Amino acid sequence: MTFGGATVASAQQSAVSVSVDASPEDPVVGETTTFNVTVTNQEGSNSIADVSSIMLRTNQEHYERVEDVGSLAPGGSLTVKMTTTFEQAGQKNLKAHVSAKRASGGNLRAIYSPVTVDVQELDINGGLSTASNGSDETTVTFTNYGNVELSNIEITATADDSVRDNRDVFDVDPDEETSVTFDTGEYDTDIINFSATYTVRGEQYETTRTATRDQKVTGEIRLTSIDVTASGSTVSIDGEAANIGGTDVESVLISIPTTDGITPAGGSGEYFVGSVDASEFSTFELTASVERDTVPIRVAYIADNDRVTKTQTVDVSSLNTTTGAAGQTQPEATSGGEQNQSGLPLLPIIFGVVLVLTLGGLGRYLWNRE
Repeated sequence: MTFGGATVASAQQSAVSVSVDASPEDPVVGETTTFNVTVTNQEGSNSIADVSSIMLRTNQEHYERVEDVGSLAPGGSLTVKMTTTFEQAGQKNLKAHVSAKRASGGNLRAIYSPVTVDVQELDINGGLSTASNGSDETTVTFTNYGNVELSNIEITATADDSVRDNRDVFDVDPDEETSVTFDTGEYDTDIINFSATYTVRGEQYETTRTATRDQKVTGEIRLTSIDVTASGSTVSIDGEAANIGGTDVESVLISIPTTDGITPAGGSGEYFVGSVDASEFSTFELTASVERDTVPIRVAYIADNDRVTKTQTVDVSSLNTTTGAAGQTQPEATSGGEQNQSGLPLLPIIFGVVLVLTLGGLGRYLWNRE
């Protein structure tokens, strides 16, 4: 049969064969789709084939046409790249229409090869996610959840309505992502707003994300469970060096400085604790000669590579001059009654004498009645 002045033939009826592939096979509305049409003059052909034209079409519409393609010797082939876009979604059943004839003469033949593409609706969807991981940095990830490339991407960090930083990132293909890291440790707020602007086909879009920093609590040594005892002017201080922070501390040294009214007792004036893990403690013991109501204790350590020195004061004003703990006093003499010179209480003695005399008189009365 003939169609549009060309004879319709299959690969079995002609020495010329046609194949076609589409990329992508599922394009988005408005996206450029490439069709590679390959024309081959079979090896067993006995003549040169002249390829007059190649068309990309459906039964109702033409999408692309190439004229005067060229000649093919037996066993030769050529590939023509054709492009088009689709303005509506849905399945498109196309065909590569090749018009060819023998160079030595003959009728123009039409050879077809079908191809199908599934055109998708346009989905523009960029999203942000954040992670701080307890550090001074916040990592922001931009993900393309849609089906079209996102370009000209810029991510901005805003805190307290003030832009703090912005970063440009590479284009992101569908189902791909990219990440950038912001130094947020110096921000004076835990609430940070991130926004990403990006472009699709000349139009600009924006997506936002609010992040709350998961700040790391630096290790901190505090002296707890302090027990103070004294013997004369010598004070012994025992307790626990507790790490109340969220990171480990190192090189913990506890000492009593020499000041007015305080003299450390030899080597007992300082105590090297060493390392204390987060939420753990280690004991210490210090001794000094004290002639005042308070004792300053110096605590030095390293936390997150920073050296920290601070002083914690211990009140020893409630200590008496003899051995005892702070806040305790020696027991006073009992007050259960008056005492005689021998130290025996008088009231119990008098009561005993009265009881003996009474019993004696009662005995004599009963004896005389008999």
